[in-house]
Amino acid sequence: MQPWQSVLLIISTLIIFGAGFYYDQIEKDTALAYEESIISSPKLTFAPNENNSSVQNKKSEELQNSSAWAKSKFIIEIPKEKSHLIGLHREAIKGNSFLTSILSTLNASPTAKEMIFSPFLNDVFIEPEPEIMRSLFSATQNVESSNQLIIIVRGHSGKASQLLQRVIFENYKREIQQETTDNPLLPGLVSQKKEILLLEKNYLQLAEQIHEENQGSSSQSIEEIALKSELMQIKTELSSHVEALMGIEQIHLEGKEYATFLTIHSLAKFGNIQEFIDNIDQLKRMLANQKLEPILLNEVTKNLKKLESSLDHELAKGIEHIKNLSKSALAKKIELQKKIVDLEMKKNDIHSLHPRFKLLKSVKKELDQKNSDFVSDFQKWQLAKKGILFKKAS
Repeated sequence: MQPWQSVLLIISTLIIFGAGFYYDQIEKDTALAYEESIISSPKLTFAPNENNSSVQNKKSEELQNSSAWAKSKFIIEIPKEKSHLIGLHREAIKGNSFLTSILSTLNASPTAKEMIFSPFLNDVFIEPEPEIMRSLFSATQNVESSNQLIIIVRGHSGKASQLLQRVIFENYKREIQQETTDNPLLPGLVSQKKEILLLEKNYLQLAEQIHEENQGSSSQSIEEIALKSELMQIKTELSSHVEALMGIEQIHLEGKEYATFLTIHSLAKFGNIQEFIDNIDQLKRMLANQKLEPILLNEVTKNLKKLESSLDHELAKGIEHIKNLSKSALAKKIELQKKIVDLEMKKNDIHSLHPRFKLLKSVKKELDQKNSDFVSDFQKWQLAKKGILFKKAS
């Protein structure tokens, strides 16, 4: 046997022994399993983890219950009269939206991410990052104080657990302050919002079909004609923005020269993009056609890099500007469509026998109910956030 083979055999044996010991530690300690029975949920009842299978939950619990971890804690506390709402915070902090927020923060800090995920960067663990992260922290209602939620954060070292605790702590404080009805944090509200958006889409499609079938009808009012004219204009604008964004993406994927971005009219006229590209082109021609002194060559090269960096920044701003224009156009389109639908609904006597009109009314009724439920549940969630405190746990 060659020396390198002996070394490889020893290393393999140590890895297998280490993995066996680690899993043994995971199986032994079950003291920190979730106490589901003590979580008091209000009428607003949601599934805390939207798409988890029972197998994933079992693996998550095994990792959570391992004694082979350093642990850090903090407490989320709400006023005692709102104790019945504390379960909503547990659902929010263990939900997919918040999980995505944590991973996004760590992706922006590779060093921190490596410190937290380093034990899983091997062939023993094959779980995806979201499931690993979900296993690294738990949220349990305090038995002694029902208005408190204890967040236990785990790491392979004290430094790792404290780092992750700080990420979770800061992210949760930020997310509950910044969330909106369009982008809620609570998993149940996320599900409700998806249902509402789907219903709105169906509703508008039905209305547009009815509108197209009645195009040019003598029963159209001046207001309806004006709205439809404005809608056509917005659709044209939206199509232009979408086409521009697709063109930008194609240029980026093909790695074409900066000057190619000037073919996108809405981007070419944004900010100083045209000026930056002209100056870059001028310096490149100077480098290609003239033999420069070393000092001048160094200066031109330095200015070229600076210009290219400025152009990258300006292009990013320009692309974001076009995205915002497209979002505004889309929102305006939906608003106009809703107004036209309302007008169609008022003409009940004209369309009462329309084959799609009854379905339209049915969808509208369901949509109104879903929106009402969402508003009510969102208000309850807002109540659960009022007077919230974050405390260190001993």
